[in-house]
Amino acid sequence: MKRPNASRRFLIRAVSGLGGLFLCGALMADAAPPDPFAGNNTLYPDPKDWPHGFRTSNYAYPPKPVAARWLQVRPNTGALTKQTAPAYVAAVKKFIERDLSGLVNDPLKWSPQDAGWYDMPWGGQGTPMANGQVDPESGRESLLGSYTGQVLQPDSYPSNPPAAPFQNHAVVYYNDVAAHQLGKVWKDPFHPDLKAAQFPEGSMVVKVEAATLTELQWPVLRNSSISYIYRPTVASLNEPDPMKRTPVITPMRFLQMAVRVKDSRAAPDTGWVFIAFFYDARASGATVWDRTQPVGAMWGNDPEFSGSPSGAGPKGELKQTWVAPNLPSFVTDGLGWGGRLAGPLDLGLRHNVVTVSGRRYGDGNPANPPSLASSACVSCHSAAQYPFVANLYPSPNMKFPPEGGQFLLFDPGSAQWAQWFKNRPGTQALSGRGHKGIVGTDYDMMLTFALMRANGSADTDAFIRHRRAGH
Repeated sequence: MKRPNASRRFLIRAVSGLGGLFLCGALMADAAPPDPFAGNNTLYPDPKDWPHGFRTSNYAYPPKPVAARWLQVRPNTGALTKQTAPAYVAAVKKFIERDLSGLVNDPLKWSPQDAGWYDMPWGGQGTPMANGQVDPESGRESLLGSYTGQVLQPDSYPSNPPAAPFQNHAVVYYNDVAAHQLGKVWKDPFHPDLKAAQFPEGSMVVKVEAATLTELQWPVLRNSSISYIYRPTVASLNEPDPMKRTPVITPMRFLQMAVRVKDSRAAPDTGWVFIAFFYDARASGATVWDRTQPVGAMWGNDPEFSGSPSGAGPKGELKQTWVAPNLPSFVTDGLGWGGRLAGPLDLGLRHNVVTVSGRRYGDGNPANPPSLASSACVSCHSAAQYPFVANLYPSPNMKFPPEGGQFLLFDPGSAQWAQWFKNRPGTQALSGRGHKGIVGTDYDMMLTFALMRANGSADTDAFIRHRRAGH
């Protein structure tokens, strides 16, 4: 592939003002106007250092509704149970293998255009810094079109810690069924249609993630596939001067794949089945795809147990999460509240937690464990709403704490905490009760973030947006 035109522009109308995310750019005469369809943040390595191609974004959404093939071949199991979930998960992996196994096995050669999977707009463009240069952590980077995640500390995996902190970086793609709906939402990218912010049955969203570690630093990555990103290193993020956080070509190894399926028959309470896979270095198989194994599936929040401090039933049981047996410890370390589903890179486990009642986790008191499982796949995505006015975790604070800072959460099992662990249709916003104008975005956080950027760029967003690391 040749170097793409990273600033692919489809500016439908002139924008009179820039707000929020692009405020710094608005104050500089030579700043680029907001570009909803930017492919990346325009930072490229020297061609001598990177002779390979650059992955370009795919915004050529199908103009007509697409027949949902998954609905024709899915297992006839009705609403999922812990007994039927394993067959459903296996069927989903088999269904997407043709399109997405290359993204896992040989990421340098995979193309979303060839596979027929699509990007979300409003995520590619970088953010200007005070000196006019693009923040190298912002937007999508140029090699894979990936998003930057949080820094994960070794103590996130107490049973099998890596040798060093690392970042996860992710790519996110939508199938053709979902992409047709994206085309309706973004028909005018500066005036998105919120009435279209619900996905049709058979929509699929896939997130593939890798870790910036070597096999020696974490043996769980042994023989996994290698891809590369153009981002600052984890070590450089400690540099107090942000102008010195320069991007470099950084290798990373595949570790996790998350799949979300709109299937109201299988998940009648939420409409979505969430599935997490991990790379299993213990597994046999000729390819990395073959060695990618399920963590489990989740199709609801088990709200009947949300009032319990443990998050589960009297015997630790859940009814709307299936977790695969014989998982390695680094995967089980990261499971969510009460054993709900969370992948090893999802940060379902939080450290240095203080709750609103004053309880501190990790304070040395044997009654207070060093960390708190405080999230899960469905609970996190239940915060998908526009405007974005609730944390991804059950917290009264919108803003994430600084790296290593105390994380304020509601008390597990409290009425406030339980708001994140209810079952809602995708049309119903977590914060919508008693408020007007808050719209549910169908469990899709990417859509939420894109809507915030779009309306901020059109100078129509009255809410203050904080930069948030993705996961």
